[in-house]
Amino acid sequence: MTGEWPERFRSALADRPADRIPETECEVRAAVTLILRASKTDLSGADALFVRRAEVPGDPWSGHVALPGGRRDPDDADLLDTARRETFEETGLRLERADHVGRLGEIHPRSKHLPSICVTPFVAWLGSDQEIRLNYELTGHAWIPVSVLSDPRYRSTLVREAPSVREFPAIDYEGDVIWGLTFAIVEDFLAVLSSDSARDR
Repeated sequence: MTGEWPERFRSALADRPADRIPETECEVRAAVTLILRASKTDLSGADALFVRRAEVPGDPWSGHVALPGGRRDPDDADLLDTARRETFEETGLRLERADHVGRLGEIHPRSKHLPSICVTPFVAWLGSDQEIRLNYELTGHAWIPVSVLSDPRYRSTLVREAPSVREFPAIDYEGDVIWGLTFAIVEDFLAVLSSDSARDR
């Protein structure tokens, strides 16, 4: 990836059919941001930011490796503002609207163990060198190379034993396990990258 990468990704997302969930199916709206930056280790690649959520009793995403984000506030102008506000509150990163290169398909987890929430994932390019300042909701963060996300060597299976034994596809990188909702967003992101690469061949 080069300095032209954000515009290439913006173009790839613009060509993609919108995947939106009707308001009637969502009790709550939320937004997250997949934040990318030029890789610190691969001059032709990018890194993606993931955060580690604090352990909170009763929180279905307690302790998960996730993307910055949260529920829409009545004062938010739109879901992009929700994503920007939540990113700043949780990480201290200040993203402008122009830093967002597009949005991925919306997700509505279908589980009786999760709230009826519709999540809109945005993708942003962090062009400036900003310091991450985590708030009380998070316990850590990691910049993971995008190349790792699709590498079979880092693919694994996560077994959850409560409320029943289930297996989930996952990405395990240096102890950070990406699964569930975040894994689904990453897979959608990788599909966009794959389609963009195929178009260039």
